[in-house]
Amino acid sequence: PAMQGPPPPATEEAVERATVALLGKQGPFRPTVRLLESGGGRWVAKDYRACTPLYRWTVGRWNVRRERQALERLAGVEGVPNLAPRAGPWVLVLTHFEGRDIGKVDKGRQPPEFFAALQGIVDEVHRRGVVHRDLRQRRNVLMQPDGRPALIDFGAALCLRPGGRLLRFLAPVDDSGVLKYKRRANPGSLTPDEADRLERAERRRRLWPFKRS
Repeated sequence: PAMQGPPPPATEEAVERATVALLGKQGPFRPTVRLLESGGGRWVAKDYRACTPLYRWTVGRWNVRRERQALERLAGVEGVPNLAPRAGPWVLVLTHFEGRDIGKVDKGRQPPEFFAALQGIVDEVHRRGVVHRDLRQRRNVLMQPDGRPALIDFGAALCLRPGGRLLRFLAPVDDSGVLKYKRRANPGSLTPDEADRLERAERRRRLWPFKRS
C-alpha cells in the first residue's frame, strides 16, 4: 500500500529530533536503529553515521543502497516496509510495523492462514526478483496485532533477474524459513510435500557458501 499519513523525517537532523527510542544492539560495526515518531506517524531509521569511518563509507553505504534497491522493487507489496524519502547516504528511513517477532509468539498461536499469507508475501517478493536471504532469523518475521504477517530487514537481500537461475536456486532457502516456522508452531502441520521441500532446501542451503543464518 502507498505510504499514508504525515510525511516522515527526511533529513539527518529531522531523524535525530524524531527519535523516541533505540532498538536492538548498537556499536561501531552496527547501525543505530531508531524508532521515530513525527506528526502522529511511526518510522524506523537505520543510521550508520556512528559507525567507524571505514565501515560507514564501505559496508554502511553499500547496505543502505542495497536495501533501498530491494524495497524500491517491492513498493506496494502488502507486509513489506515502504521507503521514506532519502535522509542522507548513511540513513535509511522506512515505515514501522507494530507486532511481535515470530520467535516470541507462543507455539500454536499462529493460525494456518498466517503461514499461507506469509508464503504469499514471500512468493511476491520472489516474483519481483528479490531474495530476502535472512528470513530464517525469527526477528525478521512479525505477527501484527491483527494477525497478519510482515517481513522486515531487507539488509541482506539480493536483487536478481526475475525468474532467473540464481533466483530459482536461492528462493527455496526463503521458502524453507516459512516451513520452519510452520513446523515450529505445529510439528504435525507439514504435509509430506512440504516436509520434502524443507529437507531439500536444507541440503541446498548447506551447499551455498554465502548463507546468512
